[in-house]
Amino acid sequence: MQIQIPSNIMKTYISLSGFDASQILSLIVKYGIESDDRIVLIRPQNENDNRGNNIIEAVRDLSRQISSNIKVEVHRVDHHDYESMILSLTNLIKNTEGELIVNISGGPREIFLAFTVACLSQSQKINKTTNYSDIDRTMNEIALPNMTQNIDLKLRRVLNDVHENQPTTISEIASRLKLSESTVSRQIGKLAELKSLDFLPKGKSKQISMNLTGELFLLNN
Repeated sequence: MQIQIPSNIMKTYISLSGFDASQILSLIVKYGIESDDRIVLIRPQNENDNRGNNIIEAVRDLSRQISSNIKVEVHRVDHHDYESMILSLTNLIKNTEGELIVNISGGPREIFLAFTVACLSQSQKINKTTNYSDIDRTMNEIALPNMTQNIDLKLRRVLNDVHENQPTTISEIASRLKLSESTVSRQIGKLAELKSLDFLPKGKSKQISMNLTGELFLLNN
């Protein structure tokens, strides 16, 4: 079986991983794999089922039959912490160089959801996205929409300050950025409309913290 394709660009496959290696095989047959390409399997941080390790070894054995230089890595996520999963998977996608092919089918449902959100937030980084159909048992290529809104430099500057100093207040932000409190208040209001901040009472003012949406804005801008 010939599955290599001519390419000067390193490919990275990132795939959800259950207990069946057939989806990984379908990926590399469909798009080809060469020496120095990379396969990243997404798996739970803690798993006691030996089938998980068996799948990892099966993919490594398959890659070694093609080339000993193909890297097979495991990216583990804490399925109990939804936000940390999204941020971890978003960073994985964002920091991957070369051609990126992702498979959003397979694996535990809670990880599938976090990975799908991460892919949507980084759709501009992804070259191809695949989904394995449970209905007709075929691997299909799908198009991801770009659903992350861009924010301007002024809003990003304030959001960055909140990120680095949270929890904080409007007066503290204004002091650090050397802006008027009214200016900061307007920008905080815009960020609040984007649902990127959380607020808690602090005397007559409010403490401001960044939430997951804010984190994704910073990662994508």
